[in-house]
Amino acid sequence: MRKIDKKTGEIFTIKPGGLYAPFPIPAYQVLARLGEHHASRVLTCLVSHLGSNGWAVFPAYSTIAFESGMSRNSIRKSLDVLLYLGFIKISTWKEGKKDRNLYIIQEAAYLSRLMNKYAKSYRDCFGACRQCGAKLDKSGYKEGPLGHIHIGCGGSVKVKGIPSAKPKRNLYLKSRL
Repeated sequence: MRKIDKKTGEIFTIKPGGLYAPFPIPAYQVLARLGEHHASRVLTCLVSHLGSNGWAVFPAYSTIAFESGMSRNSIRKSLDVLLYLGFIKISTWKEGKKDRNLYIIQEAAYLSRLMNKYAKSYRDCFGACRQCGAKLDKSGYKEGPLGHIHIGCGGSVKVKGIPSAKPKRNLYLKSRL
């Protein structure tokens, strides 16, 4: 059961996915493939501020800059990347004369089946659903009594074979022997 605050969009419960951890591993994998290492540092900083009160944090830019070792401009660019990929949402409120940011970590950072199309394109595809045709990674299907089942539509999944641990012999070396 998912609990969401209607006013802020804050998610209070996150269901464990295939790669569940306190830190959002699927989001880090996408950011690494994109080469957005600054954004992963900012996401690490935001996630490290999470408490037991939900999925929203509100560290100041100076706190993020100190903990990530980045400038304010780099932080802003990294937050734009995280927003575009759908890993966070940002809302603002006034506290006295200052504007404060509230960063809400989204469920898509933890579950790749909830990522937007752009972020999903940077995940590994391990199978395809025979019913709806969706390409899936490891968190998009589960093992059922009759085989792999697509979590989204319930259809059967054709899983690509796992590569063997033995490396193939190089044809160049074979021809020289």
